[in-house]
Amino acid sequence: MSRLPDRRLARWVGFYLAFQRIAPVPETRTVAALNSVVVVIDLDTPVRHQVAGSPLAAVSPVVGLSTTPLTYTRVGRERGIIIELTPLGARALFGLPLREISHTSVGIDDLLGTRAQFLWEELQEARDSNHRFRILDRRLASWLLDAPELPEPLDRSWRSLTISGGAVKVDDLAQRAGLSRQHLATRFHREVGLPPKAVGRVARCHHAVRLLTGTNPPPLPRLAALCGYTDQAHLNRDFRLLIDRTPTALLRPGSATDLHLGSLFSLRPTPLTGTNLEAGRPLS
Repeated sequence: MSRLPDRRLARWVGFYLAFQRIAPVPETRTVAALNSVVVVIDLDTPVRHQVAGSPLAAVSPVVGLSTTPLTYTRVGRERGIIIELTPLGARALFGLPLREISHTSVGIDDLLGTRAQFLWEELQEARDSNHRFRILDRRLASWLLDAPELPEPLDRSWRSLTISGGAVKVDDLAQRAGLSRQHLATRFHREVGLPPKAVGRVARCHHAVRLLTGTNPPPLPRLAALCGYTDQAHLNRDFRLLIDRTPTALLRPGSATDLHLGSLFSLRPTPLTGTNLEAGRPLS
């Protein structure tokens, strides 16, 4: 089950998702490129192994923004909570520039220390998922609301890129921020974790996925044009690089892609297209 955070946390936290999965035999999963920071708090010790050098922390990983898919295998029972953090929330919670955790994952204990263990114990003892969500609201509010923030022009630029599906130009972002293009790009890359153009590229791909998996999806050439790709070949190439699937393969039943689409649309109802996406709701 999933839930939005307390409305006081809306700028920092996208959603909470309680999950429980059982894989009787090893299966391979792919986490697509991310435009937000995903925190997994494992309540049971999972059996996960990285594949082909994909950097996945073994227990309770914090996964940073990325432009490449992350592949791992899992087997047995998984039970836990997923928290999606905006860059504003991740910067405040972890107290470090997000470039330090981009394209990788780090165990939450390494980032939060004793606070992580204390939170894990509270969540472990909770009665049910709703109780765990209330615990997260309380703890995150106490840790985030007075924490140092991501500079406002950078937060606004990330939101503009995400909301527009990558349609906003970096020059326009720099002009709105009152910075040179180079200054904005340098600060954005350090604090958010990816350059503005990379965030826009991931946002454009996510936008294409929303249209592709929605009701009455357009033909692929039309989809490419709607999302700002030069042609269908460009669309296919970005899907392979960011999701490790072509648009056609993504819709194929049994596609094993955990796709976090971001807080702005992660909790909207998803039509039954046969697509196995993790976007604010549990995977089967």
